[in-house]
Amino acid sequence: MTYMENISPLKAVMDIWKVKRGKPEDILSRQQSRLPDLISFARSNSQYYAQKYSLLPERISSLQQIPPVTKSELMANFNDWVTDPEVSIESVKEFVSDMSLVGQLYLERYMVSTTSGSTGVPGIFIQDKSSDTIMKTLMAIRGTTKLIWSDILKVAAKGGRNAAVCSTAGHFTAFSTAERLRLKNPSNGKIRAFSIQSPLSTLVKELNEYQPALIGGYATAMEILAEEQKAGRLNIQPVAILLGGEKLYPNVRAKLESFFQARVLDLYGGTEATAMTFECEEGQFHVNTDWIIFEPVDEFYQPVPPGKQSHSVLITNLANRIQPLIRYELTDRVTMFSEPCKCGRPFPVVQVEGRTDDILKFSTPNCQIIHILPMALKTIVEEIPGVRRFQLIQTAPDKLTVRLEVDEGNPRDQIWENVREALLDYFATQGLTNLSIEKSEELPQRHLKSGKYQHVLIDYLK
Repeated sequence: MTYMENISPLKAVMDIWKVKRGKPEDILSRQQSRLPDLISFARSNSQYYAQKYSLLPERISSLQQIPPVTKSELMANFNDWVTDPEVSIESVKEFVSDMSLVGQLYLERYMVSTTSGSTGVPGIFIQDKSSDTIMKTLMAIRGTTKLIWSDILKVAAKGGRNAAVCSTAGHFTAFSTAERLRLKNPSNGKIRAFSIQSPLSTLVKELNEYQPALIGGYATAMEILAEEQKAGRLNIQPVAILLGGEKLYPNVRAKLESFFQARVLDLYGGTEATAMTFECEEGQFHVNTDWIIFEPVDEFYQPVPPGKQSHSVLITNLANRIQPLIRYELTDRVTMFSEPCKCGRPFPVVQVEGRTDDILKFSTPNCQIIHILPMALKTIVEEIPGVRRFQLIQTAPDKLTVRLEVDEGNPRDQIWENVREALLDYFATQGLTNLSIEKSEELPQRHLKSGKYQHVLIDYLK
């Protein structure tokens, strides 16, 4: 199968299934056949890549010949980057500003998702039909590797209901995907999004009524729900829990498996390429290298050897041509391994440093403890115009300190007031009317170990 074909679901299944137990060289062969097609297509249809590659030879023999790209660079050149002249940053921004369009197709043919500004630059990413098909098929076939046939029968017996516990404050990938599937079959109720912005009592009540067979979301959200399950307020029996978007720690995995008596399936992916990896029976992440080229690099974009942690990682998404991503930098620190996994699959193993935001615990005026999900707070602040970077630091049981960096040319005092009011409004919906929110004069600071900006953290207990 070449890159330029319009890939049907059946072709995607056959192609992905073929290499399930193949050899590493079979996967490399697929990469080597797909990459030239992608580069040629990008040069011919993207003004941005045509100019960026203008001095490169027609035949590129090594990936290292190709200059890396960043999210800020691509977003600044959005209209020249995309390969469909009908797509523009102006029209796509208008599309994602309308929450009634979540899950619908942009220009009636493209899926659109937005990313947070965790690196200081929000992103808008578009998938064409073939890319959407490939990513969903990878997740369906390899992402469920740990499930056995009896699990699948149990899911069917429970009605196949799938709960996506996610942020519903924007066109984010999980919410958009859930809405897209729901809109395709609005009457069968097989999938439903549940908002992490809802008060915990509301979320618990809704999940009890829905009784999902599958539940997915962020690790921090599932951890809080596990505590609710243990306390008896939540009473659901999912067959499997699907996680992504946050680092899953072993103690949290054990808690989920124990309290829900369910299989836990984790993955590492992103809006740019949702199915970058899958988790095998040995608990290892494998890179889907037949469709994703994955390059751990140092701070100078030089390759990092196996077994050594990278400064960042360059990915090439071989599936998407509307927005070609060729040696695109993700700021995650990863470690690749050359040794084969005990599971026997031919895909390389990777460890990801991951995100490490904290679950906050505040006390209400009547001394009730309220847990606040970091993702809920992050999406609130990220949606405020002018915010470049931020950190929300709990410094007391009733106090939150905000480190704030704004886009150049924006009034910091006004943006601070907007942030403060948005947070106070959200906390009020959670019954927290007694909190003090203060502005720090310090700018956000990187986490010493991961090198990433930790957005939500507890300071006074450490």
